[in-house]
Amino acid sequence: MTDLTVRGRAGHGTWRHEGAALVQTVDPTWTGPAGPAVLERPGAPPVAAVFDGNLTNATGLAAALAVRPGYSPSELVVHAYLRWGRSAAERFQGDFAFAVLDGDRVLLGRDRLGIKPLSYAVTGNGPLFSSDLATLARHPWVRPRLTGDGLSALITQLRPPGRGVLEGVREVVPGSTVELRGDGTASEMRYWSLQNPPETAQGDPVEQVRELLDDAVRRALGDAEPAVLLSGGLDSSVLTGLTAGIGGRPPRTFTVVFDQTGVPVPDRPYAQEVVDFLGCEHHEAEIDPRELSEPGLLAEVAAAKDHPTPFGDKNITPYVFGRRVAETVPVVLSGEGADAVFTGLGGDPDPTRALTSFPWIERSRRFGLPHGIGAGLFDAGLLHSVDVSGWIDSLFREAVAEVRHPPGASRTDRLARETDHLTITRLLEQTVLHSERISTAAGLQVRFPFADPQVVSAVYHLPARAKSFDGREKSLLRALGHDLVPESVRTRPKVPYPITYDRYYKSALLSRLRTLLDDSAAPVHALLDRRAAGAVVDDPSRLDRGGWLGRADVEMVLQLDAWLRRLHVRIQL
Repeated sequence: MTDLTVRGRAGHGTWRHEGAALVQTVDPTWTGPAGPAVLERPGAPPVAAVFDGNLTNATGLAAALAVRPGYSPSELVVHAYLRWGRSAAERFQGDFAFAVLDGDRVLLGRDRLGIKPLSYAVTGNGPLFSSDLATLARHPWVRPRLTGDGLSALITQLRPPGRGVLEGVREVVPGSTVELRGDGTASEMRYWSLQNPPETAQGDPVEQVRELLDDAVRRALGDAEPAVLLSGGLDSSVLTGLTAGIGGRPPRTFTVVFDQTGVPVPDRPYAQEVVDFLGCEHHEAEIDPRELSEPGLLAEVAAAKDHPTPFGDKNITPYVFGRRVAETVPVVLSGEGADAVFTGLGGDPDPTRALTSFPWIERSRRFGLPHGIGAGLFDAGLLHSVDVSGWIDSLFREAVAEVRHPPGASRTDRLARETDHLTITRLLEQTVLHSERISTAAGLQVRFPFADPQVVSAVYHLPARAKSFDGREKSLLRALGHDLVPESVRTRPKVPYPITYDRYYKSALLSRLRTLLDDSAAPVHALLDRRAAGAVVDDPSRLDRGGWLGRADVEMVLQLDAWLRRLHVRIQL
């Protein structure tokens, strides 16, 4: 239960039946009792379900099932399962993960893009599953082991769909269900794929996508008060404009700023322009960079994430920000995901070249980072022996092979589709999924209209010329936002999420690294280049290599060590 609280702190409930158990924790937005939904059946075992997420079509489901309005999502899942069986997942809309216990069978399901997490393990004592990896790993039936493949997955932030980083642990593939049986068998079934073209009307792509986004925002809001995380960038600004047009009044908006000890946030003036343009009720959350080094806070953020990452304050800041926002509203919309959907990470595809790896890995290699960000302090000989480069190349070939090109597609369209597929199916792990886990742990429910499956599918299947037509990234999004935001915001250059360059934060980072190097029991020692790590301690300027890339190396080592300890992972390379 201690670990599960990262997925909901407002209450919990447990249901047990003949050696099986379901446990659920809930957040403040939950409707219904805090616990599993159970339906007794004469002459048959009861059926019970747990649910995590947001069913955007709950009203329609209730009508189709002929049940009274006001059923909790877990109750709707039980009734949908009894009516439609395994195919019930196809009828759910929103961001969700669920489990249904029916006798000796467990049905697991996950939303189309995998926004909500769900892992499982088949053990000799029976199946286990959890929305929190640490809860699963620390169960007495599981012996968490990190192999060479798992280490490669952690270092590169890449793994095949369905593969967990720990040996024997799997994840429900986005858009899939998995049936686990008491005899140790498991069967997976896909109910949605990005490769299946949507049924879209002919016409202007800008108008089509604008209409889909209007619907996505409306569904994401549901009954919640309109509220948006507004950075001042294109994505969040357009989302704020869409929300203002749908909610009947301007939404509340929330922006993060650092106090006088931090660096200025370049987005801040643009956020104010959007607020003035739309008349929003605006809130600024001021963060002291020194907060970001509090040991208790670092532990909370580490617990929120399934895996260690090289993103330190880039994760800690949103967590603190989320806690501040949650004091005002329980649900908020985010523009996260727009980069992946609207080609915001690669610009116009170059038809004269072919992809040789994941686009973000290609970019990191140009900076001298062959395995991506955060790998600089690991032992080079170890990375060679477990073949991290081969891991990247194998996953790249596997991912590209999944792409289905329409007949007669041009070279440009083929390259654009491959790039978009890699970004949507492999990079959301580092963006939307991280944001979901961090905000949930902070007690804030964040919803992502740009990652709505109907929007994602429609944009993905457009030809390249409909998405990139003005020589800049996100041409389509800029075009559909022409009347939603000030022109200065619509045409401004992209800037990264703000990080702190505060001396105190960097000093604290070095202190933690020095302590780790002095700790002979630190499990991460077996993976480190101790000389390279010591050089950072001796020369703090190395933290600023590449702006923040040197920091990313240290953040990754510190987080990996904490993760290995917390999950009691054994390293077996």
